[in-house]
Amino acid sequence: MQSLNQFEKYLNQAVKWIHEHQERFWAISGGILLSLLFIGLIIHHRQTESDEAWSQLGAIQGQLMQEKFEDARKGLENWQARFQSSDASTYAKFMKADLLYRTSDYVQASQVYGDIVQTGTPNAIKPLALSAQAACEEMAGHIAQAQTLIQTFLDRYPDHFLSGPRYISQGRLAELSGNPAAAVAIYERFILLFPQSPWTTLARTRMQALSKYK
Repeated sequence: MQSLNQFEKYLNQAVKWIHEHQERFWAISGGILLSLLFIGLIIHHRQTESDEAWSQLGAIQGQLMQEKFEDARKGLENWQARFQSSDASTYAKFMKADLLYRTSDYVQASQVYGDIVQTGTPNAIKPLALSAQAACEEMAGHIAQAQTLIQTFLDRYPDHFLSGPRYISQGRLAELSGNPAAAVAIYERFILLFPQSPWTTLARTRMQALSKYK
């Protein structure tokens, strides 16, 4: 329990930092954001009983960042056999989803992220998983599913630091689904909510391009 509480503490600290510096992360989605987030957790985590588990995950994370995907896959399989009950297990699941995402297995990645949305701990990890799951469905070409997941995210976490990027995704998906009028409305709402974001110019550009549908 103490290890789990420490994990939640570090995760919340990392999420808080990204929220305060979110302009650096506007263009990051899916597993890439999660990789950056959890690198900080690996560095700061020093629970004696789980040092080895976190240390090995750190090495696997390095393989992912270097695109040594087969080495990372084998490393995760070996890690799971030894440390599946450790306080790092949720991150290991995220890392598995990240690996699937980065090797273009978007359907399987979405399923793993979806499982974290349902059962992941601590709760702060669930919106990250839901956001990543939506990105997977979009990459898989499942537009309707991605739209549903993004709307679920915005309904559940309207003040989350990832809500801005999800509005942009929602607008893009509305365009892809052949509903430009809805896209214009979404971009308008984005500009109203995030007037100073790095993506406000993009939203205005898309609104102008779609202005005849307004």
